[in-house]
Amino acid sequence: MRDLFFVKSWDKGSTVLGADQMAEAITRLGTPARSIYATELAGIRNAIFVFIKRADLRHLLAARLAGNRSVLDVQDQVVFRRWISYGLLYDGFIFRNRRQLEDFGNRRRRVVCRTIYQHWDPRYGAHRAGCDGLRLGYLGTRRSITLWGQIPGVEFVGPDAWFTRAPELNAHLCLRETRREWLYKPNAKIATAAACEAVLLTTPDCSSVEMLGEDYPFYLDGLETSHGADREALRASIARGIERLKKAVGGPLWHHALERLRAVKEESTIERTARRYLDLFEDLQ
Repeated sequence: MRDLFFVKSWDKGSTVLGADQMAEAITRLGTPARSIYATELAGIRNAIFVFIKRADLRHLLAARLAGNRSVLDVQDQVVFRRWISYGLLYDGFIFRNRRQLEDFGNRRRRVVCRTIYQHWDPRYGAHRAGCDGLRLGYLGTRRSITLWGQIPGVEFVGPDAWFTRAPELNAHLCLRETRREWLYKPNAKIATAAACEAVLLTTPDCSSVEMLGEDYPFYLDGLETSHGADREALRASIARGIERLKKAVGGPLWHHALERLRAVKEESTIERTARRYLDLFEDLQ
Protein backbone atom coordinates (compact mmCIF):
# COMPACT_ATOMS: atom_id res chain seq x y z
CA MET A 1 0.00 0.00 0.00
CA ARG A 2 1.09 3.57 -0.59
CA ASP A 3 2.24 5.59 2.41
CA LEU A 4 -0.68 7.19 4.27
CA PHE A 5 -0.88 10.77 5.49
CA PHE A 6 -3.83 12.50 7.15
CA VAL A 7 -3.56 16.18 6.34
CA LYS A 8 -4.92 18.94 8.56
CA SER A 9 -4.97 22.72 8.28
CA TRP A 10 -5.63 23.31 11.99
CA ASP A 11 -6.13 21.54 15.31
CA LYS A 12 -9.79 21.18 16.29
CA GLY A 13 -12.31 18.44 16.99
CA SER A 14 -12.62 17.23 13.40
CA THR A 15 -8.86 16.94 12.92
CA VAL A 16 -8.25 15.26 16.27
CA LEU A 17 -10.70 12.48 15.35
CA GLY A 18 -10.25 12.47 11.57
CA ALA A 19 -6.47 12.84 11.45
CA ASP A 20 -4.66 12.25 14.76
CA GLN A 21 -6.77 9.43 16.16
CA MET A 22 -7.37 7.73 12.81
CA ALA A 23 -3.69 7.74 11.88
CA GLU A 24 -2.88 6.11 15.22
CA ALA A 25 -5.63 3.52 14.83
CA ILE A 26 -4.53 2.51 11.33
CA THR A 27 -0.93 2.24 12.53
CA ARG A 28 -2.07 -0.09 15.34
CA LEU A 29 -3.63 -2.33 12.67
CA GLY A 30 -0.20 -2.72 11.07
CA THR A 31 -0.28 -0.06 8.32
CA PRO A 32 1.90 2.97 9.12
CA ALA A 33 0.08 6.29 8.89
CA ARG A 34 0.88 9.82 10.01
CA SER A 35 -1.06 12.96 10.83
CA ILE A 36 0.64 16.04 9.36
CA TYR A 37 -0.06 19.68 8.61
CA ALA A 38 -0.59 20.85 5.04
CA THR A 39 2.68 22.79 5.29
CA GLU A 40 4.56 19.46 5.54
CA LEU A 41 3.44 18.02 2.19
CA ALA A 42 6.41 19.11 0.08
CA GLY A 43 8.62 16.26 -1.06
CA ILE A 44 6.16 13.43 -0.44
CA ARG A 45 5.57 11.30 -3.54
CA ASN A 46 3.30 8.38 -4.50
CA ALA A 47 1.38 8.45 -1.23
CA ILE A 48 -2.28 8.77 -0.20
CA PHE A 49 -3.31 12.08 1.35
CA VAL A 50 -6.55 12.31 3.33
CA PHE A 51 -7.42 16.00 3.64
CA ILE A 52 -9.66 16.75 6.61
CA LYS A 53 -12.60 18.94 5.54
CA ARG A 54 -10.62 21.17 3.16
CA ALA A 55 -7.50 21.59 1.03
CA ASP A 56 -5.88 24.52 -0.74
CA LEU A 57 -5.74 24.44 -4.52
CA ARG A 58 -1.93 24.66 -4.50
CA HIS A 59 -1.65 21.60 -2.28
CA LEU A 60 -4.01 19.54 -4.45
CA LEU A 61 -2.17 20.47 -7.64
CA ALA A 62 1.23 19.74 -6.09
CA ALA A 63 -0.04 16.40 -4.77
CA ARG A 64 -1.24 15.35 -8.22
CA LEU A 65 2.03 16.37 -9.90
CA ALA A 66 3.96 14.28 -7.35
CA GLY A 67 1.93 11.15 -8.11
CA ASN A 68 -0.08 11.17 -4.91
CA ARG A 69 -3.71 10.18 -4.46
CA SER A 70 -5.89 12.77 -2.71
CA VAL A 71 -8.99 11.91 -0.63
CA LEU A 72 -11.32 14.43 1.00
CA ASP A 73 -12.85 13.63 4.36
CA VAL A 74 -15.89 15.80 3.69
CA GLN A 75 -16.98 16.21 7.32
CA ASP A 76 -19.55 19.07 7.33
CA GLN A 77 -18.15 21.08 4.40
CA VAL A 78 -21.36 20.57 2.42
CA VAL A 79 -23.47 21.98 5.24
CA PHE A 80 -21.99 25.40 4.57
CA ARG A 81 -21.63 25.35 0.78
CA ARG A 82 -23.50 23.81 -2.12
CA TRP A 83 -20.48 22.22 -3.78
CA ILE A 84 -17.20 20.57 -2.86
CA SER A 85 -14.30 22.92 -3.44
CA TYR A 86 -11.89 21.68 -6.16
CA GLY A 87 -13.86 18.45 -6.33
CA LEU A 88 -12.35 17.39 -9.68
CA LEU A 89 -8.88 17.19 -8.15
CA TYR A 90 -9.71 14.43 -5.66
CA ASP A 91 -9.35 10.71 -6.25
CA GLY A 92 -11.71 9.74 -3.45
CA PHE A 93 -14.23 11.00 -0.92
CA ILE A 94 -15.21 9.97 2.59
CA PHE A 95 -18.81 11.02 3.17
CA ARG A 96 -20.23 11.13 6.68
CA ASN A 97 -23.76 9.97 5.94
CA ARG A 98 -25.57 8.31 3.06
CA ARG A 99 -27.35 11.51 2.07
CA GLN A 100 -24.00 13.23 1.55
CA LEU A 101 -22.99 10.36 -0.71
CA GLU A 102 -26.26 10.44 -2.65
CA ASP A 103 -26.13 14.18 -3.28
CA PHE A 104 -22.39 14.71 -3.81
CA GLY A 105 -20.81 11.34 -4.52
CA ASN A 106 -22.94 9.28 -6.88
CA ARG A 107 -22.23 11.59 -9.81
CA ARG A 108 -18.46 11.04 -9.45
CA ARG A 109 -17.98 7.93 -11.58
CA ARG A 110 -14.18 7.90 -11.74
CA VAL A 111 -13.36 8.30 -8.08
CA VAL A 112 -13.71 6.12 -4.98
CA CYS A 113 -16.59 7.22 -2.72
CA ARG A 114 -17.59 5.71 0.62
CA THR A 115 -19.92 6.51 3.48
CA ILE A 116 -17.91 6.05 6.68
CA TYR A 117 -19.63 7.20 9.85
CA GLN A 118 -17.57 9.10 12.39
CA HIS A 119 -16.12 6.88 15.12
CA TRP A 120 -16.68 7.75 18.75
CA ASP A 121 -13.88 9.43 20.62
CA PRO A 122 -12.10 6.83 22.83
CA ARG A 123 -11.63 9.47 25.52
CA TYR A 124 -15.31 9.07 26.40
CA GLY A 125 -16.58 6.29 28.64
CA ALA A 126 -19.88 5.07 30.07
CA HIS A 127 -21.63 7.68 32.21
CA ARG A 128 -21.98 7.35 35.99
CA ALA A 129 -25.22 9.31 36.32
CA GLY A 130 -27.50 6.35 37.01
CA CYS A 131 -31.15 6.36 35.94
CA ASP A 132 -33.04 7.60 38.97
CA GLY A 133 -33.73 10.90 37.21
CA LEU A 134 -33.02 12.76 33.98
CA ARG A 135 -29.65 14.46 33.61
CA LEU A 136 -29.70 15.91 30.11
CA GLY A 137 -26.82 17.76 28.51
CA TYR A 138 -25.73 19.36 25.24
CA LEU A 139 -22.05 18.81 24.46
CA GLY A 140 -20.94 21.29 21.83
CA THR A 141 -19.90 24.87 21.19
CA ARG A 142 -21.80 28.13 21.49
CA ARG A 143 -21.62 28.72 17.75
CA SER A 144 -23.17 25.34 16.96
CA ILE A 145 -26.72 26.20 18.10
CA THR A 146 -28.71 29.40 18.56
CA LEU A 147 -30.34 28.27 21.81
CA TRP A 148 -27.14 27.81 23.81
CA GLY A 149 -27.94 28.25 27.49
CA GLN A 150 -31.60 28.98 26.81
CA ILE A 151 -33.27 25.58 27.29
CA PRO A 152 -34.54 24.79 30.81
CA GLY A 153 -33.44 21.38 32.04
CA VAL A 154 -30.40 21.14 29.76
CA GLU A 155 -26.78 21.46 30.90
CA PHE A 156 -24.69 23.16 28.21
CA VAL A 157 -21.13 21.87 28.19
CA GLY A 158 -18.38 23.52 26.18
CA PRO A 159 -15.21 21.92 24.76
CA ASP A 160 -13.08 22.53 27.86
CA ALA A 161 -15.38 20.33 29.95
CA TRP A 162 -16.65 17.66 27.53
CA PHE A 163 -14.69 14.78 28.99
CA THR A 164 -15.03 15.78 32.64
CA ARG A 165 -18.75 16.56 32.54
CA ALA A 166 -19.98 13.79 30.22
CA PRO A 167 -19.93 11.15 33.01
CA GLU A 168 -22.53 13.24 34.88
CA LEU A 169 -25.12 12.99 32.08
CA ASN A 170 -27.41 10.08 31.31
CA ALA A 171 -28.95 11.74 28.24
CA HIS A 172 -27.61 13.95 25.45
CA LEU A 173 -29.34 16.49 23.21
CA CYS A 174 -28.67 16.84 19.47
CA LEU A 175 -30.23 19.76 17.57
CA ARG A 176 -30.12 20.53 13.84
CA GLU A 177 -31.54 23.96 13.03
CA THR A 178 -31.38 24.28 9.23
CA ARG A 179 -32.36 22.06 6.33
CA ARG A 180 -28.73 21.57 5.28
CA GLU A 181 -27.80 20.56 8.82
CA TRP A 182 -30.63 18.01 8.76
CA LEU A 183 -29.39 16.62 5.46
CA TYR A 184 -25.62 16.66 5.81
CA LYS A 185 -24.40 17.14 9.38
CA PRO A 186 -22.20 14.18 10.42
CA ASN A 187 -23.04 11.77 13.20
CA ALA A 188 -20.61 12.98 15.88
CA LYS A 189 -23.25 13.65 18.55
CA ILE A 190 -24.87 10.27 17.96
CA ALA A 191 -21.51 8.55 18.33
CA THR A 192 -20.72 10.52 21.49
CA ALA A 193 -24.02 9.57 23.15
CA ALA A 194 -23.38 5.95 22.18
CA ALA A 195 -19.86 6.07 23.64
CA CYS A 196 -21.26 7.44 26.92
CA GLU A 197 -24.08 4.86 26.93
CA ALA A 198 -26.49 7.78 27.26
CA VAL A 199 -29.94 8.15 25.71
CA LEU A 200 -30.11 10.68 22.87
CA LEU A 201 -32.89 13.24 22.33
CA THR A 202 -32.43 14.36 18.74
CA THR A 203 -33.96 15.88 15.66
CA PRO A 204 -34.88 13.19 13.08
CA ASP A 205 -32.11 14.37 10.75
CA CYS A 206 -30.57 12.11 8.12
CA SER A 207 -27.59 10.93 10.19
CA SER A 208 -29.80 10.12 13.18
CA VAL A 209 -32.37 8.18 11.15
CA GLU A 210 -29.67 6.30 9.23
CA MET A 211 -27.96 5.15 12.43
CA LEU A 212 -30.86 4.80 14.88
CA GLY A 213 -33.76 3.86 12.59
CA GLU A 214 -37.02 5.62 11.82
CA ASP A 215 -38.70 4.18 14.91
CA TYR A 216 -36.15 5.34 17.48
CA PRO A 217 -38.32 6.54 20.42
CA PHE A 218 -36.77 9.91 21.25
CA TYR A 219 -36.93 12.06 18.15
CA LEU A 220 -38.12 15.65 18.47
CA ASP A 221 -41.49 16.02 16.76
CA GLY A 222 -43.23 18.70 14.71
CA LEU A 223 -40.12 20.01 12.94
CA GLU A 224 -40.28 18.23 9.60
CA THR A 225 -41.32 21.36 7.67
CA SER A 226 -39.18 24.02 9.35
CA HIS A 227 -36.15 21.73 9.99
CA GLY A 228 -35.63 23.53 13.29
CA ALA A 229 -35.55 27.04 11.79
CA ASP A 230 -38.82 28.06 13.51
CA ARG A 231 -37.48 28.88 16.98
CA GLU A 232 -40.84 28.77 18.77
CA ALA A 233 -41.68 25.40 17.25
CA LEU A 234 -38.22 24.15 18.17
CA ARG A 235 -38.53 25.30 21.78
CA ALA A 236 -41.96 23.65 22.07
CA SER A 237 -40.67 20.41 20.54
CA ILE A 238 -37.70 20.32 22.91
CA ALA A 239 -40.00 20.89 25.90
CA ARG A 240 -42.21 17.98 24.81
CA GLY A 241 -39.17 15.81 24.23
CA ILE A 242 -37.75 16.54 27.67
CA GLU A 243 -41.08 15.64 29.30
CA ARG A 244 -41.14 12.34 27.41
CA LEU A 245 -37.59 11.61 28.56
CA LYS A 246 -38.44 12.39 32.19
CA LYS A 247 -41.36 9.98 32.12
CA ALA A 248 -39.30 7.30 30.38
CA VAL A 249 -36.14 7.29 32.56
CA GLY A 250 -35.29 3.73 33.49
CA GLY A 251 -38.34 2.29 31.73
CA PRO A 252 -38.86 0.13 28.62
CA LEU A 253 -38.57 2.97 26.08
CA TRP A 254 -35.41 4.22 27.78
CA HIS A 255 -33.81 0.78 27.56
CA HIS A 256 -35.02 0.33 23.98
CA ALA A 257 -33.22 3.56 23.05
CA LEU A 258 -30.09 2.39 24.84
CA GLU A 259 -30.12 -0.85 22.86
CA ARG A 260 -30.11 1.15 19.61
CA LEU A 261 -27.22 3.23 20.85
CA ARG A 262 -25.26 0.18 22.02
CA ALA A 263 -25.46 -1.14 18.47
CA VAL A 264 -24.12 2.19 17.20
CA LYS A 265 -21.29 2.03 19.74
CA GLU A 266 -20.29 -1.44 18.60
CA GLU A 267 -20.36 -0.52 14.90
CA SER A 268 -18.51 2.79 15.25
CA THR A 269 -15.47 1.85 17.30
CA ILE A 270 -12.26 3.39 16.04
CA GLU A 271 -10.89 -0.05 15.12
CA ARG A 272 -13.86 -0.97 12.91
CA THR A 273 -13.83 2.48 11.36
CA ALA A 274 -10.10 2.22 10.63
CA ARG A 275 -10.68 -1.03 8.74
CA ARG A 276 -13.25 0.73 6.56
CA TYR A 277 -10.63 3.34 5.73
CA LEU A 278 -8.18 0.62 4.76
CA ASP A 279 -10.76 -0.93 2.42
CA LEU A 280 -11.12 2.44 0.70
CA PHE A 281 -7.36 2.87 0.43
CA GLU A 282 -6.99 -0.52 -1.23
CA ASP A 283 -9.20 0.73 -4.05
CA LEU A 284 -6.95 3.77 -4.55
CA GLN A 285 -3.79 1.83 -5.38
